[in-house]
Amino acid sequence: MAQTQRKPVYIQPEHHEILRRIAFEQRCNITDVLDAVLEQADWEKTATQASNKPVQRAMERGGSH
Repeated sequence: MAQTQRKPVYIQPEHHEILRRIAFEQRCNITDVLDAVLEQADWEKTATQASNKPVQRAMERGGSH
């Protein structure tokens, strides 16, 4: 099997536990579970939310001073 080039990804501990449990129940690797999740992601929605985050943070910082 050919080796794929994977970039390191940070997964929050609570999400890691969920992925680990699914991998255990399905008897597969955690990377397989993560690949399946990423294939199902709505990337347009994710991109929209990601572009709004800096604006939201700036407003939060501006409002707290």
